[in-house]
Amino acid sequence: MNRRGRLATRFCSASFAVGAIAAIGACHGVTPDGGLDATLRVEGAQFVRGAMTDGAGPKVQAVNVLSNRIHAGEVEKPCSGALDPGATAVALGLDGDPGYWIVPAGFPDIQSPGAPSFHATLSFSPLLAPGQHGLVARAVDEAGRFGPPSVRLLTSDGSAVPTGRVVVSLTWDTESDLDLHVVDPAGVEVDKHDINSYVPPPPGEAADPDAWKAGGVLDFDSNASCVIDGRRMEDVVWTTTAPRGHYLVRVDTFSLCDEVSARWRVEALVDGASAGVAEGASFDSDTRGPHDRGAGVLALEFDVR
Repeated sequence: MNRRGRLATRFCSASFAVGAIAAIGACHGVTPDGGLDATLRVEGAQFVRGAMTDGAGPKVQAVNVLSNRIHAGEVEKPCSGALDPGATAVALGLDGDPGYWIVPAGFPDIQSPGAPSFHATLSFSPLLAPGQHGLVARAVDEAGRFGPPSVRLLTSDGSAVPTGRVVVSLTWDTESDLDLHVVDPAGVEVDKHDINSYVPPPPGEAADPDAWKAGGVLDFDSNASCVIDGRRMEDVVWTTTAPRGHYLVRVDTFSLCDEVSARWRVEALVDGASAGVAEGASFDSDTRGPHDRGAGVLALEFDVR
């Protein structure tokens, strides 16, 4: 059983019944919805697709987040709070997401005796847009009734995209190991095996010590061999000059690292303007086969003039 299955089983075996909400999950044999298209992820929680419903349920007394500032791709951001007596869970969601997450309530904290508490670990998709986002929390009782919403405004500063003559960026939404491959017009491939497209001169010929800076450079091998770094973003950048001609961009799924799938997005920028965008998804079948040069699926083609 993978990590998602264990989490769903733990949720179903807990004594925190939430009525019809629980029936949507794996407790009734339905395959759990991983919420892969949600910009908010909550570790160990059950995702429920759809909108939270209004009802006469208990209230949220407090929602505590270490900081109101978030960024795209951020992981393991702690969130906690207190609920009215009678609450058995809290529903957490981000404005605009296709669903929300159910977190079972726990014992009261010392700071709020008599009030059920909750503790959650939040992560945000690399595709999270800059600006303000409302983190919505609603207490839920044993009958599945939602209480009124408590909204905490979070501000995203977006993700830092490098600048350069040509920038190719790959981002994805789960803690998987995906690799970016970019082939320049001369057929030189930049990936984790060869992070710079610069080709040095033959032995015996003088070389400019700064010449390597003219090549396209891979800045990071994110989640390499499933050593999770939370970045989920890789870039190949030609800083000042770039060869004219046709470029190919591939996405290689080295490993899903026990995730079910990974949604990815590739964008190419030429002089700061978009030269193409592609989106796709990786599944277990994409991890099979070699992962050397030429590996991966063709995601995007673009030209530099």
